[in-house]
Amino acid sequence: MLELVVFDVDGLMLDTESVWKEAFDKAGNKYGIPGLGDTLFPSLIGKRLEDEQELLDRLLPGDIQESLLNDWRQMGLSSLEKEVPVKPGLNEILDFLDAHHIKKAVATTTRRELTEERLRKIGVYDRFDYVLCGDEVINRKPDPEIYLSVLKKMHTKAENALVLEDSGVGVEAAYRAGIDCIQVPDIIAPTDVQKKQTIYTAKDLMEARDYIEKNMVQSIG
Repeated sequence: MLELVVFDVDGLMLDTESVWKEAFDKAGNKYGIPGLGDTLFPSLIGKRLEDEQELLDRLLPGDIQESLLNDWRQMGLSSLEKEVPVKPGLNEILDFLDAHHIKKAVATTTRRELTEERLRKIGVYDRFDYVLCGDEVINRKPDPEIYLSVLKKMHTKAENALVLEDSGVGVEAAYRAGIDCIQVPDIIAPTDVQKKQTIYTAKDLMEARDYIEKNMVQSIG
């Protein structure tokens, strides 16, 4: 029986990926490298730290790499301070889970300060029973640590939980934790491996809600 749904944040609940993509375009244009939002950014999504650096060294000249990345971060953060775009269907799926008395948690690689700030800004932080962030665990996704820690904190068995993820590393982390996962892809289309590691691929959170309603919960009344 479904007792707990665990949400990723960036790219799943919040449309932050599009903000960072646009910031890469702006930063690249400043340094005479157009189109970074379409070339570099998609390649960085979900990469391990060591793989990120290898990719950056290959695609960005060493003499401008640090300053370009600093500008990119500042542009992205500045945009998110003004507005945090919300993915369609977020409030609807939260309402649905509340109606069925299913617990809700967050497991994100983003650090606590930014996660709490953004979720409070869109008015959903207090709707979650537990929030675990990237600076509160040792290992990043795809390591299953963050999901196993959520299960332990929420006193829930893996077979009674569900993960909602957008990225490949998140899907792998849920799979390694032994938790069923619905992938809601953002910028990057799911691979065949990810399709095998999930129980369903939804185009948005509304479709994810519909799948849960049809296949994972008993009707009310």
